[in-house]
Amino acid sequence: MDDAEVLLIEDQAPVRESITEVLRSVGFKVAAAADRTEAVRLARKTRFAVVLADLLLPEPSGIETIRDIKQLSPDTEFIIITGYPSFDSSIAAIREDVYDYLCKPLEMQELVRSVQHAMERRELLLGNKELLRQLQARCDDQGKQLTAYRRALERKLSSSSSFVGESEAIKQVRRSIAEIAPSDMTVLIRGETGTGKDVVARLIHELSGRPQAGNMVKVNCPAIPETLLESELFGHESGAFTGASRQKLGRFELAAGGTLFLNEIGQIPLAVQAKLLQAIEEKEFTRLGGEKTTRIDTRVLAATNAPLEEMVEAGQFRLDLFYRLSEYIIWLPLLRDRAEDIPILVRHFLRKYGPIHGRRNLSVSSETTSLLVRHQWPGNVRELETLIRRYALTGREEIIQASIAQPNGGNSTHTSGNKLATAEAQTIAAALIEAGGNQRQAARVLGVSYSSLRRKIAKYRLKESLRTSQMRAPGNSRGLGLHCV
Repeated sequence: MDDAEVLLIEDQAPVRESITEVLRSVGFKVAAAADRTEAVRLARKTRFAVVLADLLLPEPSGIETIRDIKQLSPDTEFIIITGYPSFDSSIAAIREDVYDYLCKPLEMQELVRSVQHAMERRELLLGNKELLRQLQARCDDQGKQLTAYRRALERKLSSSSSFVGESEAIKQVRRSIAEIAPSDMTVLIRGETGTGKDVVARLIHELSGRPQAGNMVKVNCPAIPETLLESELFGHESGAFTGASRQKLGRFELAAGGTLFLNEIGQIPLAVQAKLLQAIEEKEFTRLGGEKTTRIDTRVLAATNAPLEEMVEAGQFRLDLFYRLSEYIIWLPLLRDRAEDIPILVRHFLRKYGPIHGRRNLSVSSETTSLLVRHQWPGNVRELETLIRRYALTGREEIIQASIAQPNGGNSTHTSGNKLATAEAQTIAAALIEAGGNQRQAARVLGVSYSSLRRKIAKYRLKESLRTSQMRAPGNSRGLGLHCV
């Protein structure tokens, strides 16, 4: 006997023989049993497709016999036949998931159709189970591949020169980047100024696979006037407003196939937030002054140090946009909360900036390192990087100590203040000399704005030094006179 057989359980011999003959005549292979004992014995040897069971068998009943066979063959379909139908027995049949409930005297054509349909149902259910098994196996394989891929990304991130640190907080950020980068989900990167939000956005883009299809386009939202932000994001048609002499593509289109990074998203005005929400949700927008809908495949990353939840409560930020941006959130830790990473970062920045200024073997003493670790770093990693960059420029470690030293009050306050001013003036003067007197270049070296540098030059009366530096070769600081007040 094979897998496609029918088992008939009927205690009345004439009925049993009649049904067996009819089913065999239409091509079914039939095994017959007169009671539960024989039926279970046959079921142990053969996996029947369909079982027809008389309801009123000798003890135990047909329902109990069905339960016994189900334990042996859960995929078997059951049909009850009875000469004494009742409400209670029909309810019992439903509870046992019996396929059909036929009453005697049997209509043989109806019986044949019922057996055929029961077999078809069983084949369909078995096919579904096999598909589910294959799907689960495929999902398991994909899950294993994805896990392996994420671990590979984590290893790649751990050796990245743009995201340095070994603290548990930084390892968690790496895990988050590796987890979210391969997807197309919108990511909100949160953290204080200087914690590295731009760096994280760049890493997500680089590890997403999108660099092969498109670029990462950054929009610094506070730097663009509110009246121009919509045009910058979505573009405009010729004549859309005064001065719009030609069509302009927006940042969304320029980032097509790649990533759009919206820095300081909290600064976007409410009027633009609704259109931004539509572009993120629907992957489409209309240029300013246009009618044509443009479809885009652009992934959106956003960053902010603003308390968006409070802004939502105050009506300054749309709740639906906040939820859309928060599909996945990465929180960046403060530098003072991962002080164990500070020595690692110091070595990293020395390797980065030392060779630029001809100081390849530059290092920091243990005393200065201790000061760096204890410092609160309100400017986070950016503040540390700027300080080490100044040190790499001058090679004078006292600049670090003076920059982070805390005056203790009394007469020492004025003395410490003078030391700090002198150190700052020396740093600026050295930068001016290295830049050949070019103030804008010196500002870039120091990591400050041009206007800030001009104020410092005036404060420390460095104009005479500036005139001197313009007559010397870059890097020659001999004879430099500093006047600090």
